Amino acid sequence: MAFFIVAGWAVAMSRLGWWGIFAETWPISLTMVFGSFIAGATAEGGGAVAFPVFTKLFGIDARDARIFAFMIQSFGMTMAALVIWLRGIRVLWNVVGVGVAAGVVGLLLGENLLALPDPYPKLVFTVTALVFGGFLVVNRWWIDDTPLRALRLDRPLVVVPILVTGFVGGLISSVVGVGLDMMIFIVLTLLLGIDEKVSTPTTVVMMGLLSLAGFAWHLQLPGSISGEVWGYWMSCIPIVIFGAPLGAWFCQRISRDQLIGLLLVLIAVEFVTTLWVVPIGSLETVVLLGVVGVTTVLFALLIRGRGKLRRLDPNPGDHDGYRPA
Repeated sequence: MAFFIVAGWAVAMSRLGWWGIFAETWPISLTMVFGSFIAGATAEGGGAVAFPVFTKLFGIDARDARIFAFMIQSFGMTMAALVIWLRGIRVLWNVVGVGVAAGVVGLLLGENLLALPDPYPKLVFTVTALVFGGFLVVNRWWIDDTPLRALRLDRPLVVVPILVTGFVGGLISSVVGVGLDMMIFIVLTLLLGIDEKVSTPTTVVMMGLLSLAGFAWHLQLPGSISGEVWGYWMSCIPIVIFGAPLGAWFCQRISRDQLIGLLLVLIAVEFVTTLWVVPIGSLETVVLLGVVGVTTVLFALLIRGRGKLRRLDPNPGDHDGYRPA
């Protein structure tokens, strides 16, 4: 598959006479070397790297950066999804179906109705991820609970949170180009107690599929994708179709604790770089403190809710397709 993509890409580059664009776009290509690997290896998504770097470091319009995230993730993360499927890596396919369906609805609604001023979307997403990082530590090392590696979707108490989170993740993705993956990862980890080694490839597949929907949506809008964005995309295709699958492979080679450690490092790096590139005034500070308070309460409730779910189903290992790691 990668061979055919590269061959088609090379033919297109030759016919368009675009080989010279690398002289201008090489910093973007270099960024996606790291971004694509992160997209395949974690629940952060390549857009989590591309969006702040493109908008602040390279001065690319936020809308163009968001559309580029959909375009490039459509190739990189779907190639990672293909590798995940071919290698038989465990994925919660039932969660993928429900979450992506809700995510597409949220994405399309957000594309048409949601308009949040910069820099609040990125700041809120970054701070939410930071608070989750703290709860991820609590969940792994302070709570005595065996993680699950499969999930039954036969109860409203399980299905509804995934539907709601998928919808919200789609709304967030419509603004910053990522979000469904991290939001679903949070619910799978804190509320449903799924092993991070299973949650991660599940969210990679979901974000790849949602990115395809986002890319298709902008393709049918005349003039939605600028010539510059097409150039950025073409210069990164041969990178991401290898970088994201490599990240997916790496995710399965490391231990659960190593994966959590990698995610914590990335969350910290994203937070620091966001503070560096995004101007934060008094109003932004108040908003972020409010986000910290709300997400802290929400994540604590998710963990508490997991205890209630386990009491309702005290022996999940006795059920087919829903067993502890």
